[in-house]
Amino acid sequence: MKTAKNILIYTGMLLFLLGCSKDDEGSGSTITANAQTFEVNGVNNCSTSSGSGSTFVMTIPYTSSDGVSIERLQITTKVSGGDTESKTNTQFTDNGNSIVWASCFRFGSQDWVEYEVRLEGSGGSSSNPTSVRINKPNGAD
Repeated sequence: MKTAKNILIYTGMLLFLLGCSKDDEGSGSTITANAQTFEVNGVNNCSTSSGSGSTFVMTIPYTSSDGVSIERLQITTKVSGGDTESKTNTQFTDNGNSIVWASCFRFGSQDWVEYEVRLEGSGGSSSNPTSVRINKPNGAD
């Protein structure tokens, strides 16, 4: 009787363990970022720590699983001179199918700036990266 009981316990544990997998964890939440675009909102109209800069407004259309809300942007900024900087941004507008965010950038001796963005959502989901390169506007500091 004791052997039969042990077999049932071990069989139950085995079935339980086989029924669980890492794929079952989480809801399979997804975020897909589409091509990022930008608009020049003004040249030399904002302030940076090194002087006046230009304002750009970026739009990132996206799709996501039901119930996923975008909580932050992981932004990597690259410039023509080779420098790179990564930051987290929580200041943006979510229209339900697109993210709109702004940046004030001083070009100085840089010919262009590139913003690579990943959308991060609830539950730890993260999108594919989407990039936009902005060439230095005429007259920009």
